This record gives sequence, C-alpha cells and structure tokens, in this order.
Amino acid sequence: MKNSVLILLAIISYVSQGQTLKNKVEESLINKVLVDPSPREIKKVLRGHQKLDLSPKDVIIHDSIILPNTNRLYVISHKVENNTHYGAVIIPIHSNIGKLPVIIFASGGDGMHIQFDIRQDFNHKAVQFPNFLGENFDDKYIIVIPSFRGQQLIIHDKKYQSEGNVGDAFDGATTDAIAFLNTTLKIFDQVDKNQIAIYGGSRGGTVALLASARDKRIKKVIAVACPTDMKALYSLYPDQFKLLFFNDLLIGKISESEARKKFISSSPIYFLKEFPTVQLHHDINDPFVPVDFARRLVDDMTREGKTIDAYFYEEGIHGFWDDRNYWKRVQEFIRPLLD
Repeated sequence: MKNSVLILLAIISYVSQGQTLKNKVEESLINKVLVDPSPREIKKVLRGHQKLDLSPKDVIIHDSIILPNTNRLYVISHKVENNTHYGAVIIPIHSNIGKLPVIIFASGGDGMHIQFDIRQDFNHKAVQFPNFLGENFDDKYIIVIPSFRGQQLIIHDKKYQSEGNVGDAFDGATTDAIAFLNTTLKIFDQVDKNQIAIYGGSRGGTVALLASARDKRIKKVIAVACPTDMKALYSLYPDQFKLLFFNDLLIGKISESEARKKFISSSPIYFLKEFPTVQLHHDINDPFVPVDFARRLVDDMTREGKTIDAYFYEEGIHGFWDDRNYWKRVQEFIRPLLD
C-alpha cells in the first residue's frame, strides 16, 4: 500500500512538472510574439494589408426589410478570404439628398461573441436602432453593418451564419468590415464614396481604428471604450487572450511569424500615423477596458501631430449611453460629412 501511494505521488509530481514545463514553453512563445514591433515590421504589415483582395465576390441580397422609421434594411452576403460573410445595410428611402455619406457600424464583443442580434445589440440604447444617430439624422446617412467572421447575424426570426474563426476578432474582423464596405459601394449607387466614417464601441472601436488605418476612404472615426494595444490587453486577460488569440499558434495551426503579424495587425497603437481625424470616448472608471488605453492613444496621437478629440466620462461603466452630450458630440462630429 505504501509503495502504491509513493508511485501515485511520483506520477502526480511528474505530471505537474510536465504541465509546468508546458506552460513555460507556451508563455515563452507568446512573449516572443508580443515583443513590440519595429517601424519596419509595421510598414511590412501595412503593405501586406494593401495586397489583400477584398473586392466584392459572390454577392447575394438575401432579404429586404422595411424598418419602423420607413428606412429599408438589406441583408447581404459575399465572400471574404473564401468564407461566406453576412452584413446589413440600411438605406434611407425618403432622402432628398442625391448621394448619401456612409457610417460603418462595427459591433462590440470579442472572440466569444458568436451572435449579433440586430434587434438586441443594435437596438441597445447605445445605438438607438433604427434611429442610429437620432431621428434628425434618419434620412441623411447610409448605415453599413458588417457581422464578423464566425458570427451569426440575426434579424427578426432569420439567422445568417458567417463562416470563419470567431476568435479572429480584431484583425480578421477589420478585413470583414472593409470587404463589406466594398460590397456596399458596388451595390448601392446612392453612396457618396468620398464621405465615409466608422463608429465602433469596445471591440468595434478597435476595428474602427484599424479599418481607418488600412483604408484611406474612411475620413472620420468614432471610437468608444476600446482597447488599443493587444499586449496590454493580454496582461489584463491572459487566460481568455490565450484561448482566443493564441490557440492556433499553440496547437501548431499557424506559425510564430503568422501569429506575430496577427498581433501587430490587431493593435491600433502601432498605426496611429495612418489615422484620420478621431473622436474618442472613454469612461475613466471603465471596468473592462481601463482608461489608460485611451490616454495613451491621445498622448501618442498628439505627439505625432494627429487630430483627436477625446471625451472622458464618469459613470463607471463600459459606456455612457444616457449622456445626451455624448450623442450631441457624435452628431456634430459626423455632420460635416453632409457638406
């Protein structure tokens, strides 16, 4: 009996040591990926983005729905990197403007956010669906709403499943957003291609910044309560980050260099030289994304001579949707697109 206990303890110790070694190897690999990139690496990543073929492919209009404000919502699919991807576009029906500016709406969530229910997520008081910017703006903008890879877009009782890895929630989602913008521009001749803005909160704010760095057609960015540095985000949520963003690396599905490219591509802080005018909103006591993310972006953009209007709130939540000043600021920021 005594020998059996000793053997069992030895096995437990061996397994424990093996797991500790495995964890150390994984941590070492992740830390190598998270080394701050050189300017040369950043330029290489940007060049890689420019080479992506995001032209509209296999475009299908699946549904057309009249909204309570009489605008029409279209559900559209297309191909992105060989995956079927869905999104929605809201077109004002009674607008007397010839060409309409575009606002891309980038949804929040993360790699576990597998559903995007327009009635709930876009109906949140944060976005006032279908009156995204308030009733006075209903007939003045086209709203482009990509779902993201691996997400299920839900509208009423219908569900549209986008293909791809839902964990590719920043770089991949940015690719999806730009590709869906291209599809929208191809389908709807009401679009003013010279007047495009993007709005996003949380993950969507990160995507908004990344998309504007990659696509010079985007003239204005509204970024709300968003992480801007994946290295800093990893230090806050290592277990979740490892599962969502490093799983493919750890199981050998992608190489270290591919994982590093994904890390760089997902961190807006490395591309601030490419940003257009940015309006930033953040709560100083945000419980999920610390205000330090916003303050660093403001400091770095200011140092580079870039234009950023930053507003800070004190509600202690991941957003400030009841603040009328917030919506007034957003509306005034995008109003020049109508000129």
